[in-house]
Amino acid sequence: MRYVAAYLLAVLGGNESPTSKDLKKILDSVGIETDDERVNKVISELNGKNIEDVIAQGKCTLSAVAA
Repeated sequence: MRYVAAYLLAVLGGNESPTSKDLKKILDSVGIETDDERVNKVISELNGKNIEDVIAQGKCTLSAVAA
């Protein structure tokens, strides 16, 4: 979750296409050690996607689980 949060922070900060270096910088700034494999997984899954669309899809999935 921390890697997704870092990705979202980067996007909210105006970086439309965060890199692994960007995520590591954010996480390092608050003392979190990073796992390159996890960082790269988040980047590969979210890169090129509209983050608002991804969030909307997630909300639909969560609402289906709650039912």
